[in-house]
Amino acid sequence: MQYGKSIRLSVLTTALAFSAVAQANNLAITGPGAGADGSSKASGVSYGDVKDANLQSYWQPSSNSGQRVSVKWTSAINANQVILREQGSNVTSWRLVNNDNGAVLATGTSIGSNRTVNFSTISTKKLNLEILTASGAPRIAEFEVYLNTGGGNPPNPTDPEPGPVTSCAAAPQGYASLNGGTTGGSGSNAVTVTVSTGAQLVSALQNRDLNRPLTIRVNGTITPANSGGVSKFDIKDMDNVSIIGVGNNALFDGIGIKLWRANNIIIRNLKLRYVNTGDKDAITLEGPARNIWIDHNEIYNSLDVGKDFYDELISGKKDVDNVTISYNYLHDSWKTSLWGSSDSDNYNRRITFHHNHWHKVNSRLPLFRFGQGHIYNNYYNDIQDTGINSRMGAVIRIENNVFENAKNPIVSFYSSGYGYWDTRGNSFSNITWQEYPSDGIIAGPNVQPTAVLNLPYSFNLLPTNQVKAHVLANAGVNKCSF
Repeated sequence: MQYGKSIRLSVLTTALAFSAVAQANNLAITGPGAGADGSSKASGVSYGDVKDANLQSYWQPSSNSGQRVSVKWTSAINANQVILREQGSNVTSWRLVNNDNGAVLATGTSIGSNRTVNFSTISTKKLNLEILTASGAPRIAEFEVYLNTGGGNPPNPTDPEPGPVTSCAAAPQGYASLNGGTTGGSGSNAVTVTVSTGAQLVSALQNRDLNRPLTIRVNGTITPANSGGVSKFDIKDMDNVSIIGVGNNALFDGIGIKLWRANNIIIRNLKLRYVNTGDKDAITLEGPARNIWIDHNEIYNSLDVGKDFYDELISGKKDVDNVTISYNYLHDSWKTSLWGSSDSDNYNRRITFHHNHWHKVNSRLPLFRFGQGHIYNNYYNDIQDTGINSRMGAVIRIENNVFENAKNPIVSFYSSGYGYWDTRGNSFSNITWQEYPSDGIIAGPNVQPTAVLNLPYSFNLLPTNQVKAHVLANAGVNKCSF
């Protein structure tokens, strides 16, 4: 898969047997007029084994994004580690691809002066470093390839941690745990307001003290009729807000919530349904937005209407990052969870979905364009058309989920570019796989990973055989004391 113009710089060597990380040969990339080795650096030119270890010599393409630099060998070598070095910090998203089979080995949002990438041992004749986006012309100084045989790969910091899974956690796991975490409206000087109508909710948001965190507790049914004429509730241009339902009493009936230019937001313990006003989503995220936690809600529409009558249950577009969606009951929906509004919405969104119950839904579970997703310990039941849909270079780690009574639970459909999946430990029962060659590719029936996604956080993982019972007991509203 190519993005924009592909610029290739190839390092030709004989097959190298790297015996230990610290002593491996260094395969470096040097740039126009800067290399101490004296090699030619024009596009497409191949040259030998460079060992200058010098960040002042670098490869720099003519444009910022959609570029590629390659390292290749005359015969296949084994490798399980790459070290990347960049002069400066212009790169904002990249991926490492095994050119032999197109498998994505790793993705990331930055490189910097020293980035170590570990992956399962592969045999390859060519590796590609694809620079997807950059804030300025990237300067790749080193592209080092190793086989670490001195005791195996270093411990992977993204492997699950042993320990119990806590359904009523005070803080999120997943991507929302990064960037200082997600705390919403909590804090020593926080303000708490209880509302029972939409008009009161609007007032609480509009009149908040921007210097203090705000928790809004919802104790009543919120409708368009009691919301003072608004078509949705905008959490806009504000940070540090929680909206939390009281017991089983918080219902948003026909009106939704939009997070827009907002950071550090928590939405918990709400029922939202039949939203056909505003953006027609129950919960919408529009970037720039960071650190959002959507937890223990019940969100639904109806399948007894046309598929376009309602829109998504939870969706996100543009520059959204560090989001966790956990322990929600999502059901009776045609279009369920869209991330990336079009094939040109190419932000590097990072979303975690864990312990959600997806039931009696048609598609988009989620639909994910670009970026990285982590979907673990979810229970999927009665999936009518397609499930997880990875598109436009997205890489999704899908592990220890249960899929029952589902059609095409993992696909890459309906976009100009395919996405990838890192599948681990999932359970499939009563599954129908139906290929539509003109629409894309399906992952089954013999589901195999096409990528490796290493994660920047630790997390606790339930064994797959415990997932269904745990999710049924804990997903949805009124399961915790908030």
